[in-house]
Amino acid sequence: MRIKARPEAVYRALTSATELCRWWLQGAETDARNAGRFRMIWPKVMCDRGTNGDGRSARVFPPHVAVGDSEGYFVDLEPGRKVAWMWKPQRRSVVPPLSSFFIAPHGRGCEVTLLHGGFPSRSGADRYYSGCAQGWEDCLAKLKLYLETGRTCKSSVLKFSALKAAARSSR
Repeated sequence: MRIKARPEAVYRALTSATELCRWWLQGAETDARNAGRFRMIWPKVMCDRGTNGDGRSARVFPPHVAVGDSEGYFVDLEPGRKVAWMWKPQRRSVVPPLSSFFIAPHGRGCEVTLLHGGFPSRSGADRYYSGCAQGWEDCLAKLKLYLETGRTCKSSVLKFSALKAAARSSR
């Protein structure tokens, strides 16, 4: 995803507890160094329900994906280039523990690529993957909104398609 922000701003938004709380989280603690610990607490809407855009409620994360309060540690930090988190395993979860953000300069902004791979291929794993994909889409849309406009919407569920439509209508 392309973001009109400097790579250093993206890096800071993904590693600073203060910044994370401005655009995504209800609470956070970070020790932004390799092997440094983090704790993230999501707003209630992230744990329960958002809306489908038609006013009907929709679960942001499936009930079997443990969210709300997660811990882990930073495993690969390269200022302005990469942020990788290793999540502390949750009981009964098949969600892979490693999430990596790659940040590359692109024009007057940067390209942010998220990799959260390693999902099992066993029966039923698709719903875990789908739940994570929805959560990461919301995360990246909020990151883009915050870094490009300074606005936040932690209590709403965002999708890329909604951001694209808003950008087109503002031209």
